[in-house]
Amino acid sequence: MTPTVTPYCCGSLTMDESILVQGRYGTVEAPSIVFLVEAERTILVDTSFGALDLMAERHPDFDCHRDDDQRLAAVLDDAGYAPSDIDAVLLSHLDWDHCYNLDLFDGETDIYAQRRELEYAIAPYPMHAERYDAKSLGRDPPWLTVDVTPLDGETELCPGVTAVPTPGHTVGHQSLAVDTADGTVVVAADAVPTHDNVDDDGTPRRGAAMTEFEWWESAHEVIDRADRILPGHEWGILDADPAGLC
Repeated sequence: MTPTVTPYCCGSLTMDESILVQGRYGTVEAPSIVFLVEAERTILVDTSFGALDLMAERHPDFDCHRDDDQRLAAVLDDAGYAPSDIDAVLLSHLDWDHCYNLDLFDGETDIYAQRRELEYAIAPYPMHAERYDAKSLGRDPPWLTVDVTPLDGETELCPGVTAVPTPGHTVGHQSLAVDTADGTVVVAADAVPTHDNVDDDGTPRRGAAMTEFEWWESAHEVIDRADRILPGHEWGILDADPAGLC
């Protein structure tokens, strides 16, 4: 079958706009997006943030919001799937707003992250501990209690669907290249978090990056590879509107 990719909104959160696009100021409401890939395997990219009360406790500055129909289980149900129908979950990276809700999936669902990301996230530098909900803060990261399969570099998950390392935003960030009927769609996640991260002439404009040099190379990798880019926090790719948090 020819693969398809569909983005879904799993809620929203507020953040300083400079996190998304360097040089911007003020607070914005950003969507939390998961991507459903239907191919020879059914693959979900990212799983959004966790329960609202826990997020309010751990990340109060981000004002997370989620309607009932934006819960991950409800989103999958609307798409015609139970969590047990998902063959694989690809975690673009292990920032807290991308990797909760993994307890929905049973042991038959493969969960993937890049090995570099796993190795760093288990004991990050203190400046990054909050974003990973690290054990050094007395927290249990949501991915720690599930069986995550590490990927070492570019990996084909099924015909026409390839995990691509795109480090920079985090040390082990990855994107997903999908060969669709309309060309190559790259689920960029936070390698290219919004459309505004690519200027009209194709020049990338960074958001928050742990490693600026690697981010620059990864952004160019996404731009060069993609016929269409699906950013990780872009309202324009969704059939959804902001909740009005700002």
